[in-house]
Amino acid sequence: MEIPRVDKIMTSQESKDGGIKGGYSHPIPLELLFIIFLRLPAKTLARCVCVSKLWASIIRSQDFIISFQSQSRILFFIRDYYQTRFENRFFLSNQQEGTSSLLSRTTCHVSDSRSRCRQPQEVNGLICCGYGTSPVIYNPTSGKSLTLPRIYLGQNVGPYVENILGYDPINEEYKVLSMTPLPGNHSGDSIIPYKEHKVFTLGSEGSWRMVECNTIHCPGTISVCINGVVYYGAYVGDGMKQRSLVRFDVRTEKFGFTKMPESVQTLSYYSSTLMNYNGKIALAYSKGYDTYELWVLEDEWSKMCFSTRSWTQPCIKFNVEGITRMGEIILTPRYGGEFYVVYYNLVTKQFRKIDIEGYKSPGGVVVSWEYVEASTMLL
Repeated sequence: MEIPRVDKIMTSQESKDGGIKGGYSHPIPLELLFIIFLRLPAKTLARCVCVSKLWASIIRSQDFIISFQSQSRILFFIRDYYQTRFENRFFLSNQQEGTSSLLSRTTCHVSDSRSRCRQPQEVNGLICCGYGTSPVIYNPTSGKSLTLPRIYLGQNVGPYVENILGYDPINEEYKVLSMTPLPGNHSGDSIIPYKEHKVFTLGSEGSWRMVECNTIHCPGTISVCINGVVYYGAYVGDGMKQRSLVRFDVRTEKFGFTKMPESVQTLSYYSSTLMNYNGKIALAYSKGYDTYELWVLEDEWSKMCFSTRSWTQPCIKFNVEGITRMGEIILTPRYGGEFYVVYYNLVTKQFRKIDIEGYKSPGGVVVSWEYVEASTMLL
C-alpha cells in the first residue's frame, strides 16, 4: 500500500496579538503514524480523531479502515466465576507477535449459573453468551454489555434455552435467534429436541418475535456467521439421530438444512468445529486422538485430512479453533499447563507455536480468531 509522505507537519500557533500563524513541529512521517494507529484499539482511535485534522484524515481514510479491519487479531475471553457474579476479561493479541493487552473488563450479576455455561459466540465484534433465558451481549471494544429481555417459558420446559447471534451486513442489523425445547423432562438428556424459535433485533424497541421452523432439531456445535447466514450443526430426524448443517438467514429469518457427511458420526462442542474457510462453511471433525477431517461445503462436501502426530510435544490433545486466511489450522491444547497457540499449515505440513503468557489451560478461556473490533453504537 502506497502511503504519501511529508517531511514536516504544519501546525497552528497563536501569536501575541491573538492572530494565528503557521509553524512547524518535529518531522513525523505519515508511514509511522499509519503504523502506530494500526496498533491502537478502536476506542483510542476515536480519541485520536480529535487531536488534529491530519490524524483524523489518516484514521478516516479508506486505506486505513481496510488495513485496520483486515488485521488478524486474537480475542481471548477469560471467564472468572463467583457465587453470584462472574467477571469477563477481554484480551487482544497480535497473532504474529504473541503479545497481549487488556482490552476491557465487565462484571455481571448472575441469577442462574446455568444461563452462562455455553461457550460464547463472536460475530462482527460482538459476543453473545449463548445459553439461558436472559442472554447477554458484550462489546469488548467498549467494555459494555446488554442483557436482552427475559425469555418466558411454558410449563415443563426447563431452562435449556439456546441463543445464537447473527449479523445481517445488508441492513447492518444484529439479531439473536433463541430456541426453547419441547416440553418434557430433559434433565438427563444429552440431545434435546428444540421446536419454538424466537428472534430479537438489537437496537429495536420491540420484543422477542416468533419465527417459523418446521424441522425439530437439536444444536450440536458452536455457530458461525458468514455473509449474513448463521450456520450450526444439529441433530434431526427420528430419534434425533441424523446429523445436519442448519442455515439461518439473518435478514429473511428462514431456515435451511443440509445433510452432514456420513463419516461425521457425532456432533460435539469439543470434537466438531465449524469455521469460515475462505467464505465457505467448513467442519473440522476429530477422528481420534490426533487425527482430523476437514470438510468444506461448496456444491458438495469435499474432504481433507490432517494430523497432529508429528507435533514435537507428544500426548497433546488439541481443540480446533478455526482457520486463518492463509490456510493455517488454529489449535489450542485441551489440557495442560501454560496456554499457547499452534498453527498448522495444510500445505507445508509445518507447525508453529505462539506462547501466550499469563494464561492457564483449561479454565474458561474462549478464543475468537480474526477478531474485528465492533464499530456499532448499540453498545
